[in-house]
Amino acid sequence: MNKFNRPVIATSLLALALVLSACGGGGSSTPTTSSAISAVAANSSRQFNGQAAKGRITGARVQAFSLDASGKKVGTAFADTITASDGGYTISVPAGSSSFLIEVGNAPGAFMYDEATQVNLPFPDELRLRSVVKQGANPEPVYWGGVTPLTELIVQVAEKAGGLTAGNIDRARAGVQALLGFDPQRVAMVQATSDSSVDAYVDEKLQALSLTAISQLALDKAFSCNADSQGKRVVCVVSQIANAGKLDGNTFLFNEDVRLALRSALEKVTVDGNLNKSGKTSVDGVGTFISGSLPAPAPETDKVAATRQFFSSLRNNIYSLTNGQQNGAIDMRLNAVKADFEKASAPMDKDLLIWSKTLTEGIDQFNKFKAGTSKDTSVNGLFYGATALWSGYQNVGNLGDCSVMRDKQNVARTPAEALALECRFSRVVLPGTFKASYRYQVEWVEIIDRVWLEPVAGDTGKFSYKSELVQQKTVFGWNQDKFDFIRTAANDANATVISGYSTNAFTGQISYAMQGKNVTALIVDGLMPPRTDGNGKLLTDFESWNLRVDRNDTADGFFRYDFSGELKSYVSSQVSARLAIEKGSYAKVSLDSSGKLAKFGAKEFALLLTGEAGKSKVHGELKLSNASADKNGLNYAPNRIDFTGVISNSTGLATALEFFNGKLSVERFGYTSFDNSKPETANNFARTSAAIVGVIQLPDRPPLKLNVSGSSDAFNSSSMFAQYDDGSNVINANLTDSPGKTRVLRVSSATGVSFDLYGSNEVADILKDGAKVGWLDLKAGRISYVDGSFESIK
Repeated sequence: MNKFNRPVIATSLLALALVLSACGGGGSSTPTTSSAISAVAANSSRQFNGQAAKGRITGARVQAFSLDASGKKVGTAFADTITASDGGYTISVPAGSSSFLIEVGNAPGAFMYDEATQVNLPFPDELRLRSVVKQGANPEPVYWGGVTPLTELIVQVAEKAGGLTAGNIDRARAGVQALLGFDPQRVAMVQATSDSSVDAYVDEKLQALSLTAISQLALDKAFSCNADSQGKRVVCVVSQIANAGKLDGNTFLFNEDVRLALRSALEKVTVDGNLNKSGKTSVDGVGTFISGSLPAPAPETDKVAATRQFFSSLRNNIYSLTNGQQNGAIDMRLNAVKADFEKASAPMDKDLLIWSKTLTEGIDQFNKFKAGTSKDTSVNGLFYGATALWSGYQNVGNLGDCSVMRDKQNVARTPAEALALECRFSRVVLPGTFKASYRYQVEWVEIIDRVWLEPVAGDTGKFSYKSELVQQKTVFGWNQDKFDFIRTAANDANATVISGYSTNAFTGQISYAMQGKNVTALIVDGLMPPRTDGNGKLLTDFESWNLRVDRNDTADGFFRYDFSGELKSYVSSQVSARLAIEKGSYAKVSLDSSGKLAKFGAKEFALLLTGEAGKSKVHGELKLSNASADKNGLNYAPNRIDFTGVISNSTGLATALEFFNGKLSVERFGYTSFDNSKPETANNFARTSAAIVGVIQLPDRPPLKLNVSGSSDAFNSSSMFAQYDDGSNVINANLTDSPGKTRVLRVSSATGVSFDLYGSNEVADILKDGAKVGWLDLKAGRISYVDGSFESIK
């Protein structure tokens, strides 16, 4: 199970650097014009297309009002229309109207789709949804905007700050966009309950799930919204959310109780297959409703200056993330940490659970055979019964077994002959060595740890041991009676001992404590053979182990192994890596009626660890959970891996620097329906998700708060959703890459500057409040502004 852990930290962090450093990497689409009913006002100069949703709102009345400099409505509505079947509408905006308010309310026959109940509800008389639009000078002739409970939040935050003035609108929008990770005024509406949502862009999916969460809160009667109809409860929940935000200077604050309820509901609907058909099965790493206190700065009044500020933030932070020449650059340190962490965790290549369980059961069996209470001379590790799984050679790397021996070559026949216990742990199958014969036999070459244990004279609770690393041919033959492949006895003629470091003998002692007839505690103190990579190449010279294992029954019917101790790797007599396992580390397993590990019985594995290697240090909790077999039962593995803790490194620096503090996670979904023995296809596919939530400390930069989520929502489809907060600004980036859609990258700031890159295009317009500020040319490596100035991307 442990082999999933090592790529997680470096790979996830590097993915963030890549999506940001691409400077043209991810986003959602610009919505298309809907087939709405138009109401064209006199003296119109540009078109505004909109869409109203909580979910989809049909037949509702839409009115648009101009705003004066003080944020007050001017005269009567300049446009009045009805939403179409998709919630869309089109209006014309009078010349000179840079800020205006859109209001959506009830009309005869109007209804809204409710995601939680999946029915159309009459649009409530009490519900009013608004969006305030602030456009810059010379805006684009066609603009798009949404109206949802999330845009109503923006309006109410600005109103509470003193009215719908330009500054209040900017700061309210900045705060809400930072809260969500996307701009609700600029993301198209989709229904997460629709099968077609799997083809939506990632920010569209997240908005759809957020709106579904609001519906779910109403169904759950959150915030004491106890009305007798779902429609009235929706009104109550929307009111609570819209009233939960406020501005405190340049900081946006969101009520913590409301935030927690929204986040919980978002997570709930995301894992509900009836409510979420978007394929995005996890919101780990998504910044939506993660923090209730966020920057909400008013941008520069000059749109070019505001845009320069936006690119300055991108440039400075990305430079620190990716520049390989700068002292302490994060890519240098990440590469170093990745290599160092592999060394530090190398002693775990032999899974502690397999090793500990096999050895404790082996000692149990030795004592029982020696006492004459059992005739069995062998035990297997993590597989049930006396055999491997059907076609178990595919899982040989997880096997462990012990046998009671009378000498080096022969198994004991009587209690008096029980001289020693030999245990074997498969470490790696060498690539290209697998063979299958027509005689129902399979074989391969593997590297194993072979441990020979002899009781210490005069001490009933102690064994001395000698361990060695062996390369041998392993053979499984078909047993018709057992209807399975059975491992045949090892032939020493097919084995070669790998001496490793000089002529060093890997010896030590194993102490144990008994309760009744079972071993309850095990202490290993001594030397172990060197580690190898997947091709059998030696990575170290030897290891020293000081490890304690305790095993106990648990109240919930499982069996628990607790670990603590320290494992060190040596190269040229010097410590090259250290792994300290703190108390609280454990593995949970389930046993069958005979006391052996049940088929697929390994349930959970958690290590509180400190790993040190080279110039890197990792401290925290590594947890592997949600284990399951694939569709054909040949592969059993954890489906979730979490690391919570701190990563430090001193590469390129005078002293070690803590550069990440937070949580990294990887999760796989639908593994029980995935056939691991066959290629991935549209019909044989397991979704995956990776996430980062934490703080990166860059040299000469303020702490960078990160929320990053990457996922494969469908076959051959991937998306990434990223947000960083450097204390003065919040930048969002999202990337969607799907075979059926144009690849889109959207990057935007909470202060209203954005650009989108489509497909292989290397040029993108830069907008500020719907007005073109300039264009980004990746091929030329420069940003050109409408005022004639330009600057380098680098």
